Amino acid sequence: MKLERMLSIITYLLNHQKVKAQELADKFEVSVRTIYRDVDAISMAGIPITTFQGVDGGIGIVDGYKLDKSVFTSDDMTKIIAGLKGLQSISEDTKIKMLIERLTGIANKSDCIPAGNEIVIDLSSWNKNDKLGFCIKEIKKAIQERRIIEFNYFGFEEKQTVRKAEPYVLVFKEANWYLYAFCLLRMDFRLFKLRRINNMYITDDVFERREVYLEKIGMDQAYDKDIHPAITVLFDKALYNTVNDTFGVDSYETVEDGRLKVTFHMDLNRWLYGFLLGFGDKVDIVEPAELKTKLKDIAEGVYKKY
Repeated sequence: MKLERMLSIITYLLNHQKVKAQELADKFEVSVRTIYRDVDAISMAGIPITTFQGVDGGIGIVDGYKLDKSVFTSDDMTKIIAGLKGLQSISEDTKIKMLIERLTGIANKSDCIPAGNEIVIDLSSWNKNDKLGFCIKEIKKAIQERRIIEFNYFGFEEKQTVRKAEPYVLVFKEANWYLYAFCLLRMDFRLFKLRRINNMYITDDVFERREVYLEKIGMDQAYDKDIHPAITVLFDKALYNTVNDTFGVDSYETVEDGRLKVTFHMDLNRWLYGFLLGFGDKVDIVEPAELKTKLKDIAEGVYKKY
């Protein structure tokens, strides 16, 4: 912590012409005496510290001093800072905040201004009452301490089960967070969607880390043509933006009547049924026939209900 604080003090001084010792003490939640000790250690390490006397005095770094930036280019630093800011958006980890401040100081001194602001990555929810950030923080803690977690999980068909799992990796994929963990109920590695986890807590049980092969997580299998059947859908031309947002630009062809023809590979499941039914009569299923029949049955059920 002392080393991190000293590095943060250096960065802070690089971004301010002069700073009072009390201001640094308040910022880093230590005593003024500790700040003076840190400043002395920084000076002994070769950083040219200077002091300003008088009422408006303070501590500063000699003008013109720059940290060594030979390891990363300004563009490298900008990308790193943007990524860290994305993590900070869903984390209250003070270490990430301090690291951003240090790297921003280096990048700014490298004529990269404003550092990290060219791209903004915000992983937090629009809903300010969302507890996802807290869940991620707790899982991260469990991973670091190698402790088993227990939670309720809502799987397919909305069935809820109580799970115990050894957490290994947090994964962010297409606007959703997942946990890759060894499930003690299924006795195998599983990918859990964080939005379906409820009442999670960290147990006192510690686990021995198993070998983890990240390439087996299978994050790219949702639309794998070798696994799932081909689905062809005609979308009304009014859904142009929706098709682009969901499947990507140039992922479809425009037929004679202006509709957008999309072919993709996916498992036939509740999410797909709800997704397609949400467009009402603005979509037309070409294939497979099984999907047509399923949507027809669901629609008839809704009609009878209302």
